Amino acid sequence: MIDHHTLGYLAFILMSLTMLSGAFIFLSKKKTNLWIAFHIILSIITYVVMVILIWLVR
Repeated sequence: MIDHHTLGYLAFILMSLTMLSGAFIFLSKKKTNLWIAFHIILSIITYVVMVILIWLVR
């Protein structure tokens, strides 16, 4: 079973990766659809993990 500590670390890692991919999109000269799609999918997964974490802790 996954406890709230593991989900917290996972949410932190996913948030960091989401911010990093957003920075790559912002700083890159050519905006590729692959990076944008990766960023959107990663953002949705991060949001879902954070909602589950908040629901589990409360």
